[in-house]
Amino acid sequence: MPRVVRGRVRGGEVAAVLGGAAVLAGSWWAVAVNREVPRWEARVFVAVNDRPDALWPVVWGPMQVGSFVGSLVVVGATGVISRNPRLTLAALVGSQAAFWIAKGVKELAARGRPADLLREVQLREEASGLGYVSGHTAVSFALAAVLAPAIPRPWRPAAWALATLIGFARVFAGAHLPLDVIGGAGFGVLCGTFARWAFGLGGQGLPARPGVEPGQM
Repeated sequence: MPRVVRGRVRGGEVAAVLGGAAVLAGSWWAVAVNREVPRWEARVFVAVNDRPDALWPVVWGPMQVGSFVGSLVVVGATGVISRNPRLTLAALVGSQAAFWIAKGVKELAARGRPADLLREVQLREEASGLGYVSGHTAVSFALAAVLAPAIPRPWRPAAWALATLIGFARVFAGAHLPLDVIGGAGFGVLCGTFARWAFGLGGQGLPARPGVEPGQM
């Protein structure tokens, strides 16, 4: 008889949720309780924001993955390449949840952009509204959390590296402070992992639906 295979929640996924929650909570506490920019955060911002302008054309393209349109392009590519409806829907829901809920978090935190809080900010991209959390970073980490377990193991670090690059780009652009990006990363990991669970995806990115294990036919 074929044996039913169902998706399992892996220890790494649990660790991702706990880590994401801790990062989000820690950054939220720092932003909500201390309304001023900590010295360490200001120093990190300056160190990144002052990098040479020649980096801008390099990071601008990858940064678009964290935008509304860019995330939909990634979702569409996921559907075409994987032909896995659950994985595609998880990428869609996870990234869109990160994008739209981040806007509500911004209103709750009410933290300004770097130009509102610091002097001599090199602004490479116009950014209106509030800063915490970074929506681009949240979207990119949500996509990484959904898609990384579904790609070959050697390529998984690349998904997280791209999300990290996008967070770096947002600080380099002068659009966000480091805590905005840190909070966005934690929030994105939560959105992406919960989306995987909502669509019953197993640890390897396979649908958690009845199937046959190899060798059980």
